Amino acid sequence: MMSLLFQAACVAAVLCLLLVLLVAWYRSNLPASAQPHVAVIVLGDIGRSPRMQYHATSLAKHGCEVSLIGYAGAQPTSDVLNNPRIHIRHIVPVDPPPSLPFTIRAGLKVLSLLSGLLRLLLSGPRFDVLLVQNPPAVPTLVIARLIATLQAASLIIDFHNFGYSLLALKLGETHLLVQAHLLYERVFGRMADDAFCVTVQMQSRLADRWHVRATPLHDRPAAMFRPTALQEQHVLFQKLRKEGLLDALSEWWPKEECETLFTQLFQGETSRSSCRPHLIISSTSWTPDEDFGQLLEALPTFNRDLAKAAKRAVVVVTGKGELRQQFEERYAAMLHQLDAVRVLTLWLSFADYALLLGSADLGLSLHTSSSGDDLPMKVVDMFGAGLPVCARSFAALPELVRHGENGFAFTSSEELSQSLSHALGVATYNLPQLKSTAGERKLNGWDENWDEIAWPLIQSHLHPSRRRQIAFNSLCWKILATAFQEGPMTLSPIFCSRDVFARDEEKKLTRAPMQLPLWSSWSNFLDFHMQEALHF
Repeated sequence: MMSLLFQAACVAAVLCLLLVLLVAWYRSNLPASAQPHVAVIVLGDIGRSPRMQYHATSLAKHGCEVSLIGYAGAQPTSDVLNNPRIHIRHIVPVDPPPSLPFTIRAGLKVLSLLSGLLRLLLSGPRFDVLLVQNPPAVPTLVIARLIATLQAASLIIDFHNFGYSLLALKLGETHLLVQAHLLYERVFGRMADDAFCVTVQMQSRLADRWHVRATPLHDRPAAMFRPTALQEQHVLFQKLRKEGLLDALSEWWPKEECETLFTQLFQGETSRSSCRPHLIISSTSWTPDEDFGQLLEALPTFNRDLAKAAKRAVVVVTGKGELRQQFEERYAAMLHQLDAVRVLTLWLSFADYALLLGSADLGLSLHTSSSGDDLPMKVVDMFGAGLPVCARSFAALPELVRHGENGFAFTSSEELSQSLSHALGVATYNLPQLKSTAGERKLNGWDENWDEIAWPLIQSHLHPSRRRQIAFNSLCWKILATAFQEGPMTLSPIFCSRDVFARDEEKKLTRAPMQLPLWSSWSNFLDFHMQEALHF
């Protein structure tokens, strides 16, 4: 019985694969649209994926039609919702029962995502470029590579981090699934036509360890992140109070209707409240790579410094995630020890979050990075709002936060409490005085940075001279080439750019200086010799 079921499953899988290939081949022969069409794929909540939303709006500004593919959830930015060139297409995820083991739940979820993503990519318009966020890598990279190849489109991966390093937080670095994920991610990373990454350090790792050539595209603040005017602050705090989001501050809240805890309105003029507490903002997805237990450990010392200086502070942490409830329970248990500081956990719309960030005095980041190579986008937004930042230290952080200039880097809970007090002027510790505020650092905005770095690269894949009519066996060549790259070092000389080899006068193969592997060149090399073989 089991043998028959297995055979039936194999036959069904083969038929499904043939159907996918047939549909993809048919679509690859459809005439190209008048305007280039780019699929921006994020296997997550679109509304909580700001970088991919920024990609979509920037592509639309340059005349591209954009299909933004991802999960429904938080509301995207108004720039995305109101742009007629951006078409949001939702993947409907399936959540298996939590009683099942993690590996089984993960497998079922991957299968559901696989079918949903295939349906969207094969039922919509023909794409010229697929721009894919990584992580998550499973099953996005393999599906995107298959569809891009069969439709003669280009695949560009935007490396935000590494999926295997996030999986290792749950299963451990030596787990078989983690090792398999690493191999999968590295193989399909090499099979991309181009790539972006978020730091120079990540670029070095991709080049040195994965043989992937990526262009650093640092996160930059969108135009909506700026210092918030006092009048806007007053309206925002009144709105949040009416919505019940600031009820935890009721004992501090003034009774006059024309006042909030942070602002006051008198004779038509808005000003800062005389009893205004310091406002510290952080945001998180409540994942294991952000230890907010450190904040709880730092609160007693920070509270003592505030009490000595007769000051108060409010820490607002925005975001949703599985570890939020645990944090709230621990904070509630220690609340009786704190009389000068309050912590609020909120979920805000994108627009309200930007306004609140621009109303704050200090930004806080506890992001540690599972790989050590990415950077927290929240810090970029804080800089856009003109805030100095206290950030948890890790390897790539100096690319963004310079200790003693635009913020403080810390490692321990004691250093965190000292950084908070020193940055707000509540107490003085053996720390440098900030040489400039974050607003004086003059980071160029997302639009300028994207137009300079990302658009020329993407545009090169939209140009007719770069479009390749790829045969079915071209995908096989790519898989074969990457498999050889994973093999013995003796085979490595053949996986290089076309400049690596030169033929001498006797037509013998000679070795030229080694360069980074260029996937497209090796693919062209194989296709050329296959055509020669068929010709003879």
